[in-house]
Amino acid sequence: MNLLLREVLTHPALAHAEPSLLSGEDQLDHPVRWVHTADLYDIAPLLRGDEVLLTNGVGLVSVDEAAQRTYVRRLAERSVAALFFEVGRTTPQIPEAMVDEARRLGLALVVLQPVLRFTEVAEAVNSEIIDRSVTRLRHADEISRTLSEALAQGAGVSALLDLIASTVRSRVALYDSADRLVDSAGAPDPAVGTRPVTEIPIMIEGTAWGRMTIGATSESDHLVQAVIDRAPRVIELCLIREQPKVTATFRVRQMLLEQLARGASVSGSAIEDKLRGTGMPVAGHDYICLVLHGESVPDAARIIDEVGRRCGQSIYGYIEGSLCALVAAPPDTAAARLSILAVKTLEELLHGRQRVCAAVSDATRAPGHLPHLMADTRLGLDLAVSMRSPGPVVRTRATSTERLLRHLDPETLRRFIADVLGPLHAFAADDDLLTTLQVFSQCLGSKTDAANQLHIRRQSLYYRLRKITEMLGIDLDDPRELAVLSTAFAARRVLELSDPAP
Repeated sequence: MNLLLREVLTHPALAHAEPSLLSGEDQLDHPVRWVHTADLYDIAPLLRGDEVLLTNGVGLVSVDEAAQRTYVRRLAERSVAALFFEVGRTTPQIPEAMVDEARRLGLALVVLQPVLRFTEVAEAVNSEIIDRSVTRLRHADEISRTLSEALAQGAGVSALLDLIASTVRSRVALYDSADRLVDSAGAPDPAVGTRPVTEIPIMIEGTAWGRMTIGATSESDHLVQAVIDRAPRVIELCLIREQPKVTATFRVRQMLLEQLARGASVSGSAIEDKLRGTGMPVAGHDYICLVLHGESVPDAARIIDEVGRRCGQSIYGYIEGSLCALVAAPPDTAAARLSILAVKTLEELLHGRQRVCAAVSDATRAPGHLPHLMADTRLGLDLAVSMRSPGPVVRTRATSTERLLRHLDPETLRRFIADVLGPLHAFAADDDLLTTLQVFSQCLGSKTDAANQLHIRRQSLYYRLRKITEMLGIDLDDPRELAVLSTAFAARRVLELSDPAP
């Protein structure tokens, strides 16, 4: 079980510094993977995510308000757990621009009094993180050995569930993809009241088979997490041995998902036949495609499984490191509502993640469109990740322009960008005028919204817009000009994906 941010805030090593949370109140359950101490301004690229960063602000002394906001934004994009900022030595208080940006982005920002040695804090908290990891690994090894030995001796699903139930001292149940109870063992722990049941997806060769549930238990979280980590793989091997025909069905599901992910043109009738073979409904149902980056989301299978059950019926599996899902809604569900429900569910389950890691397509009722829909959803997520779109979920339609432009050759894109942006095209990507024009076009010509996003006064925005108008000879009040500008910036983003220095 990881250390949570709320536990770091109340850790004895930090008590004397009187930590006070200024933003990110909803991030208290964010897992903390490590504690770093660094005063570098450009520290974000060196972080992997889920860290607590301790700083006294030395690297921010000589930077302006825009750079302070950029510093916070880059940390949020890396999905750090929190920024702990010591005041009183280098700076009397955290710059207001940083506090405002952290609140806007939902990044946890904590103020500390100047009484700590950061190295001692990092050592104390990281030692506890390591201790928990070691305990979890020890439990996981013991559980793996016990279940693997039982499997080698011929134990079936029932016997394995008995072992798991006796380990967690609670009821354990196994359900198939149709939510039918396959087997169960043990009894609920009467000492824990109404604590929630834990649900773990069971995969067969990368495709969802069903789920295992573990009832509320008074056993340690480390032990339960170890069961979650290791038991599904042993259950999978047992199911493959006991149910070879069922295994063949799930191979068909994986083959269908792989075919959809490739985006190959296939007749609607052929797709319908394969849908029937996987047990998915065909006539009168709307479908959506979901893609989740499995490498950046440790519990991706659990999240996709929950979305599928809330939205209808689903099949999902791993394709090249991403978890791809096809969801069929009940017949009475409106197509627009299906996509919206999937987005809201993903946003709820991925709450706290700043970087985009999931994509949702629009709905279709035509099975023949599914290969293109899945391929577009995969590409849309890759584009959104590369463009550092705000997370955690992107609608595929939000990347429509970029996906269309990807079909053009780079030289055509370069000519188009040069024609539209003219003299500005030669400027650096972070130049004030180029950035201003990009934000202004994204805000659909709203000067108020653009000034707010750029964190400048309206008078400064007006000055920049007048200069841009003189340089390009365009009317920034014309919606058609804004549409062309937005397309040019989309082309610039696409070009940057294939050429880091367009």
